Amino acid sequence: AGRILCMVKVNEELPRNADGTAHPDKWAQRVSDAHDHLDRGFLVYVAQALAEAAPDILDSGLQLAEVVAELNMDQAAVSAAMLYRGVREQRFGEDFVATSAGSDAARICLAVAAMATTSLLEMSNSPLLEKEQRDQVENIKRMLVAMIDDVRVAVVKLAERLLALRRAKTYELTRRQRVADEALTIFAPLAGRLGIFQLKWEMEDLALRYREPDIYQTIAGHLQGKRADREQQVAHMVDQVRGLLRTQGIDATVYGRAKNIFSIWRKMQNKGVDFDQVMDVRAVRVVVENLAECYAALGVLHSSWQHIPAEFDDYIANPKENGYQSMHTAVVASDGRPLEIQIRTRAMHEDAELGICAHWSYKSSSQDGRSEDENFGEKMNWLRQVIEWHEELDGTETLRALLSHRMSHERIFVSTPMGHVLDLPVDATVLDFAYRVHTEVGHSTVSARVNGEPAVLRQQLKTGQQVEIMTRETAQPLRQWLEPSLGFVTTDRARAKLVRYFHGLPSDGLIALGRDQFAEVLAAVGYDMPDDALLQEFLGRRGISGVNEFWHMLGNGELSLVDTLSDWLGQRELSAQLSLPGMPPPQFPMLACFRIVGENRDGLLHDITQVVGDAGLALSGATGRMSNHSSQAIITVDVTLADWRQTIRFASLIALLDGVLEIRRIAEEPAGAAAE
Repeated sequence: AGRILCMVKVNEELPRNADGTAHPDKWAQRVSDAHDHLDRGFLVYVAQALAEAAPDILDSGLQLAEVVAELNMDQAAVSAAMLYRGVREQRFGEDFVATSAGSDAARICLAVAAMATTSLLEMSNSPLLEKEQRDQVENIKRMLVAMIDDVRVAVVKLAERLLALRRAKTYELTRRQRVADEALTIFAPLAGRLGIFQLKWEMEDLALRYREPDIYQTIAGHLQGKRADREQQVAHMVDQVRGLLRTQGIDATVYGRAKNIFSIWRKMQNKGVDFDQVMDVRAVRVVVENLAECYAALGVLHSSWQHIPAEFDDYIANPKENGYQSMHTAVVASDGRPLEIQIRTRAMHEDAELGICAHWSYKSSSQDGRSEDENFGEKMNWLRQVIEWHEELDGTETLRALLSHRMSHERIFVSTPMGHVLDLPVDATVLDFAYRVHTEVGHSTVSARVNGEPAVLRQQLKTGQQVEIMTRETAQPLRQWLEPSLGFVTTDRARAKLVRYFHGLPSDGLIALGRDQFAEVLAAVGYDMPDDALLQEFLGRRGISGVNEFWHMLGNGELSLVDTLSDWLGQRELSAQLSLPGMPPPQFPMLACFRIVGENRDGLLHDITQVVGDAGLALSGATGRMSNHSSQAIITVDVTLADWRQTIRFASLIALLDGVLEIRRIAEEPAGAAAE
């Protein structure tokens, strides 16, 4: 545990015989020398069995086994990796693996091979058939279930995908890009979520090389062109950092840290800077013995050099969701140039490099009763949640999309009025927070306050805010909360709870809900309800058999109301038949006039203009007057809208404001015209 880990060996040449074939004895000696928990004799036995059964795949078997060994796996996992390709290609079966490497290795090998039955991602951008989509979702689910059962399966699968990426340079273009897409969408994020950064970084770089070769070569050229100068600078910085720490009695291991090309490119994209402005192209890592020395080292470096506050992150006090712990800082070094520094303990370093691989053996079992390691438990719990949430979604969202969303988000920390701190993804809303507290709290939410001020339910939250949720016992979730473009919920947890709620409603209730929502939004944007014949014509184009099925799909959220209406109204021959008398046909961009009837309350006009501002719309005019009923106000607003989607979204958000009774697009003279 005290050793400093290096990156996974990349394409190290196998020891060979005089005839060019791989030399199992010398290979096994090299691997067992590097990993003393592996038995050389056993590795030789398995390798020789493979050489006799399928000599043409010996090279790939030894290469995969060595990557798995570098990831701290045990003998069964290394042996399974060696024999995996033979099982996948049906060169031999379970009995051969069990005889050659043991039943444990056979189970791992078969579990990994079972994942390769179908592609995880589509081969093209064309829409998938329903069966293909279902197959892909089930395939990823099988992969995750196998990982939960035995994390060694995950490690072998990820290592196998890494080697597939290394070999992909010889593939034809379509296949090479598919392998790269799988890596970027599924496997590199999964490796990151499990903390196996050794695999994640190389996968990202190789995938970028295949997907964006020009970008990759440009950055690689910058790095290569300045390599000698940069290496000399980093070596000098390492000596300086080590010297500064020693003067304060801190005996640290300090070394230069390579930044992978994908991370450099992503930082250039996110910050809009060029190569020379990326802080951590020049970086060092400091590894110390304990937590106290981490903060002591930070104090020494910050007092010696001017630190850059915007570049400081303490992931020791606030670990990342995947358990990662380290301190990141950047300073202006003695040569006047930025230097990024990471500071961590040896235990943190091993966990950062190997992630779940450093903890898998601590998994609790009925045999020995050992408690589960905390970091390992968190990672396994995450995988279990992914599976559970997909079951709750009833297949309405692909597991691929769910995975991608879950893996890509950093966390924010928000508190309740009682001081309890909850973590959420960075784009989480007030309503997401309510569902994070409890399902029933989310279902019965009617309003909220953020830091004591009234807040809309779709307001995105930030770290440090305090959120108070107001509920009503008789309140129920609104169907609009499920509309992605309205932005009420962004987390998988909240969406799953909402989907489960609406799927649990009676069928006739869902049909009525879908029909009423369709009619209300259609009227709000200035159109009449279609007759059944016209509706059936539209549904036929979408492959929906009946009107009631359509209303049911709208009611339970299987179809997006915003998307469906945008599609309908975008077809002129259909929308023309719905126009109300006197309503001019829309020509986008369109200056639209809306009449809003609502309760005569303070702040209504402000809330309306807030929706306009949040949506980035141009407000051309607004007027207000009292209705004949003094309790009601009539407000007219003129806004410029780009398309039907924006129009429907605007009308839907206004209709949801507190006190709004009705919104209609009207054909009257725009409110702003009189001022011209």
